[in-house]
Amino acid sequence: MKKYLFMAVLAVTNIAFAQIPCNDFCLDFDDTICLKNVTIDTITYENNIWQIGKPQKPSFDVALFNTQPIAIITDTINSYPINNVSVFTINPIASMGDYYGMTILSGYYNVQTDSLKDYGTIEFSPDKGETWIDIINDSIYSSNIQWWSGTPVLTGNSNGWIQFEAMMADLGSIFNFHIGDTLLYRFSFMSDSIYDNLGGLMFDNICFWEFVEGVTETRFKPLKSTIYPNPSNSILTIKFQNPDKGIFNLSVYDEQSNLKISKNNITGNEISINSEMLIPGVYFYKLTNPKTVQRSWGKFIVTK
Repeated sequence: MKKYLFMAVLAVTNIAFAQIPCNDFCLDFDDTICLKNVTIDTITYENNIWQIGKPQKPSFDVALFNTQPIAIITDTINSYPINNVSVFTINPIASMGDYYGMTILSGYYNVQTDSLKDYGTIEFSPDKGETWIDIINDSIYSSNIQWWSGTPVLTGNSNGWIQFEAMMADLGSIFNFHIGDTLLYRFSFMSDSIYDNLGGLMFDNICFWEFVEGVTETRFKPLKSTIYPNPSNSILTIKFQNPDKGIFNLSVYDEQSNLKISKNNITGNEISINSEMLIPGVYFYKLTNPKTVQRSWGKFIVTK
């Protein structure tokens, strides 16, 4: 079942994004080519209930898009059983040459479980499955993972589809990924000993956006930042931490990794962007203090 995800690299001077060429760069589970990159492990987990298909459960029966009816779900027809552990993995490849790279991970989930007792997890492995990092609950690397969507809650009842999106920039430099490295993602579901007759958990449109920066740079120190109003069609303001009262540089990129705005010698802890200079779409910003190697990332949307 395992196969590599082939990515097309779009490079610029300091940053590059790569997207998976599977139906708008996402694993939407309706695309048979992309399904080859998913492994549902029924050897280690004999009672694995993850299935790819059309959800057909009461009040838990709709994939993300009606025109694309397939999702990955904890059994397409039956309620999830007791005392169950089910796992599927996805294995994209770091594809950026002599650089370290890391992804922006995004997707959608729909959950219907007994709150807290039955739950899902999302994990990442930098070493082909030897070590797993729980990107939702881990405390060691939590400062290196930025949840733009808010942290997913894979338990209880979401009452429909919820988007998740995480920038995991600093993990790339911590683990120093290189071309051909296998980056494993594990999606799990666990249930307790009480039967609840509920739908379980499903995912759809799981996407990977890869970016890199040169390994010659020292691993950066992440800082928090916010941008508002977001979305916007006028002036946006970025507020960011600047504990050392340093000087920052700002770079703004579009989804194709094209540099659109660049500003240097920013002092204080905020900077404004005139979104009228940009066409409607999704953009990413990077604030960098070249002396202290402090950085902050963010995302914003420009409307018409």
